[in-house]
Amino acid sequence: MSDGKRSNLRSIVALAICLVIFAPAGEASAQSVWQKMKQNVLQQQCQQGLQKACQALAQTNQKQPQAPLSGQQPTQPGQQHSGRISQQDDHDQAGPIHPPQGTKVEETVLAPLSNSAKSFISPHGVHVATYESSGSRAVIYYDGVPGPKFDEILGGSFNSSVETGIAFSPDGKRYAYCGRSGTEMVVMVDGKEFLRTSESHLARFDGSSCRLGFTSNSRHVYISSDVATSQTRGGSFTHFIFDGKAAPPSASGLTSSGNQASIRNVSFSPDGNHYAVIITDPADEHKWGLVVDGKVAPYLGSAPRWSPDSQHLYTTISHPGPAGYEEGMLDGKPFIRADHFELSVAPAGNMWVAVVDAGIRNPSPTQFLVVDGKKVPGSEIVHQRGAMIDRIVFSPDGKHYAARYTTTQNRQYLIVDGKRAQEYQSVDHILFTSDSSKVTYTAFANAKPYAIIGDEESEACLPEPTPPVTDTHGSLIVAPIGSRAGGICGLTGGRATLYLDGKTTPLPDGAQSGTDLRFSPDGRHYAYRAGFQGGAQRLVIDGAVQAATNLGSPSMPRFHYVFSPDSQHIAADSAPPSDTGQYASGIFIDGKYTPVVVNSGMKMLEFTADSKHIVWAQGVSGRDALRIFVDGKAVAEADTAISPTSHEGWWDMAPDGSLSVLAQDQNNLKRITITPSTETSVATLGGGGALLARREQ
Repeated sequence: MSDGKRSNLRSIVALAICLVIFAPAGEASAQSVWQKMKQNVLQQQCQQGLQKACQALAQTNQKQPQAPLSGQQPTQPGQQHSGRISQQDDHDQAGPIHPPQGTKVEETVLAPLSNSAKSFISPHGVHVATYESSGSRAVIYYDGVPGPKFDEILGGSFNSSVETGIAFSPDGKRYAYCGRSGTEMVVMVDGKEFLRTSESHLARFDGSSCRLGFTSNSRHVYISSDVATSQTRGGSFTHFIFDGKAAPPSASGLTSSGNQASIRNVSFSPDGNHYAVIITDPADEHKWGLVVDGKVAPYLGSAPRWSPDSQHLYTTISHPGPAGYEEGMLDGKPFIRADHFELSVAPAGNMWVAVVDAGIRNPSPTQFLVVDGKKVPGSEIVHQRGAMIDRIVFSPDGKHYAARYTTTQNRQYLIVDGKRAQEYQSVDHILFTSDSSKVTYTAFANAKPYAIIGDEESEACLPEPTPPVTDTHGSLIVAPIGSRAGGICGLTGGRATLYLDGKTTPLPDGAQSGTDLRFSPDGRHYAYRAGFQGGAQRLVIDGAVQAATNLGSPSMPRFHYVFSPDSQHIAADSAPPSDTGQYASGIFIDGKYTPVVVNSGMKMLEFTADSKHIVWAQGVSGRDALRIFVDGKAVAEADTAISPTSHEGWWDMAPDGSLSVLAQDQNNLKRITITPSTETSVATLGGGGALLARREQ
């Protein structure tokens, strides 16, 4: 028999196997989304004549129930689901909008539009504070409600380069600002007068008169205000005010980096309910003290930091002199004494690590680790000629640590929980896995890059840059839960590879590069973009290329793919998988591509917080506007108020499953709040019925 006949026979056999297999494949009622996507890939490979795929598919289907779902017909190869968006849904592309029954779309006017207005957006909830003029006076509108009129608005928030601004709480529900009224400054919090003072900077108020902030739990507001009553010694000082109560005045409380103010010598507890601040006597800068929750502490201590449970305060104190030393204190009681040390406190639990300098007045000073009061055996080095311990990293549970060492040969290595790891030219991006079981990092040795997960070293691997990019290579990606970690390895002179969970594997056949590796929220699945010859990009899920995706090109990538919060779904902004000759856009969700509109890609894409719906925004032809879709149905359209690429909170998904979007019309800024209908869902979008929404057992 000729080779050609044998090849044809193999193809016929493979096709026959596929035809036998495919019918029950579409009928399995116990399949999860992830199982279904894996099965689709096997089907594609079986159709192409890959016998191993056909055999794997047969084994998979033997485990599946054979009876179809009630009222559902088996899906045949190439057959489209009846639930896909069809021509009758053209109104979702450009025509009038008819949200599904039960959808709630509410519009709230936030402020009148004005070329001279300045708007500030909350980090959550899409609340807007707008600085406007009302005649000759200045007014702050908050969600459309005007506040009192002032001569001018002052200051702003900490860690902001905006001189005149608003401070929002982390949860976005509270706001504060300062206004000048004649010779007084008024602090407004949540629309009400909070504090009024005539203390100024030599009869003048400016940006340094009012710096505002909220604590991490959003419950407390604090203010720093620079005051000058005279130009004589002691006439200038800073007030630190917490919930309206001022600490004793200090000679310095703020430091500036360019135009951005940041708070100095103040430590807030993790729970947001306590603070500690170092104050200096305005009349004598050699006199200083520690203030805890508004009261001067009975002991001196600098560099305050709180314990993870917010119940205790760590400080240090130096005792100068010929035999000077430094002490570490917990609530004022010494727990360590050394010539010098750098103290690090774990983010959870009670662990602390000190990098101790001993014999600093001797010809051979040493440096070593002390953990919870005990010196770590084998951690001592001679602290000379560049040798040092320069970094401490803790695990999330606070039970493990990693210390980076640099040798006199300018080489680096880690000591992890007292155990020395491999030596390299450099060690960077040190990070523990989410379950705290392994330390991950990147390294260079002999001009080659490596990635390390626990005790496993990769083949040559230079992980792709990860934001924020601080150097030429990136860190490994750590799953949100569990022990998984990985990276796409490129720029090593060979084909890109995937280093995942301590193993190096090649990318799928035909893939030349990879980027944007991420894990699902539960850490069980991973995905990335794979680049193919000609610049095409497709999504890879758990190692399988999704042929139903087209993620654009490196020069024109489409919006990021997203996992649902419950880790049961995945979606991506996608062009048609095959060239249609038309500039079109659709959505890939749970293994299936559905066409949506004939225009460019998505501006936003996100699952609702309850994972029941998928929401996205797309541009409107001929207008600077967005059309918002829920489960494939257009529900709202409005002019854009801010660039969709902005990092400001113009788009916010609430825990209750509703979405808030900042938009505008000809006259006003407005917030559009959308609550999805119960008549649509992720399952109804692709026509997959219950199979798409099926949860893993």
